[in-house]
Amino acid sequence: MEIVGGFVSALVAGGVTVLVVIGAVFVVGFVIVSRRRTRPAQVSGEVRRRAGSALVRADDRIAEGEGDVEFAIAQFGETAAADYLDAVQQARSDRAEIFRLHRLIDDEPGAGLANRERAARIVMLADRIDRELGEHATAFRDRRSLESTAGDRLDRLRRGIADARERLVAVTRQRDALLEHNSPATLGPAADAPERAARELERADSLAADAAPGLTAPAPRVMTTIADAERLLFSAEQTLGLVGATAARLDDAVAALTRLRDDSRTVRSEALEAAAAAPDGDSGAAITAAVAQLDRTMSGPAQGSAPTDPFEQLDDLRRALDAVEVALASSRTQAQRLAHAREAFQAARVQTEAQVAAARAALTSGGSAGARARLNEAEIELRASLALIDTEPVDALDAVRRALTHARDAEVLARY
Repeated sequence: MEIVGGFVSALVAGGVTVLVVIGAVFVVGFVIVSRRRTRPAQVSGEVRRRAGSALVRADDRIAEGEGDVEFAIAQFGETAAADYLDAVQQARSDRAEIFRLHRLIDDEPGAGLANRERAARIVMLADRIDRELGEHATAFRDRRSLESTAGDRLDRLRRGIADARERLVAVTRQRDALLEHNSPATLGPAADAPERAARELERADSLAADAAPGLTAPAPRVMTTIADAERLLFSAEQTLGLVGATAARLDDAVAALTRLRDDSRTVRSEALEAAAAAPDGDSGAAITAAVAQLDRTMSGPAQGSAPTDPFEQLDDLRRALDAVEVALASSRTQAQRLAHAREAFQAARVQTEAQVAAARAALTSGGSAGARARLNEAEIELRASLALIDTEPVDALDAVRRALTHARDAEVLARY
């Protein structure tokens, strides 16, 4: 019996051991499978980071190249800078491909191998942009050092600073006049552009004094100092140009607002006629309510109130007109819909161009890949809308509104 009992005990112990081993194998297998399942998500996250980092690097490098090639043209003329300009154009084309690939990565997060290949191409294109623009930038930097003597460059620099200071006075008056009727928020970067330009000119003037003949600084350092001052002068001139560009956009907004108000009065009369002939009470009430909202929007802000933003007024009036359009949808003819779309497009275009400029300004000091991608999409939609307005005004209106949404998203992402 003892032998039998020992045999049974051995069987039980062996069975337990086998079960433990099987259980351990099962647990290890489960862990391995789980890790394999989570690996694609980790790879996808790494792919996204690589692609986003390369996108930001390429976008920043092109922005530097665009400014530098304008500087080169201003110094040496378009013929001398033609190859550099071609390189910038090629870089822009590469950037468009980078943004396209980045959108595919965002749209297909589970495409592991395809996304790794896309990220690799994004990095390759970013490297090519950096290399090509870097070579041209270096060549022109060397040319600036050899282009003339320090004395000649200093003379031109000082004359340029003096001319910019005279321009600063006129631009400051223009900015102050704009602030009488617009808030600083409406002017955006142009609100303090004269002050920023003045600081850049002060710094340029200081560097020019540091590079004056007779000092004991080594020649290479003097040439570098002059080049830094020239770049500050160029930046100050660009900053001063923001005021005129903003004034032009505001004029466009006011003109668009005037046209849209004229269109609103026509739409209002049409809507009231449609309300009187409405087939049922609900339809008539909906049209009447939409007209009432349009009347409130057309009346504008109260007299004596704070400065208003014409772009906000355009947005409010466009929304009110859209509400009337919806209420009148069943009674409008195709010709009327097309005419309304063309008129609404002009107002939306002005808004969008201003919003794109605001988003681009917000991205000057950085910004994520997502913000840059949204801005790129806004610019693509805006160009598409301009191409469609003559033949497909309704599609053009839809496209420009998408562009406005993308541009607003880009500014929000860039700031926050």
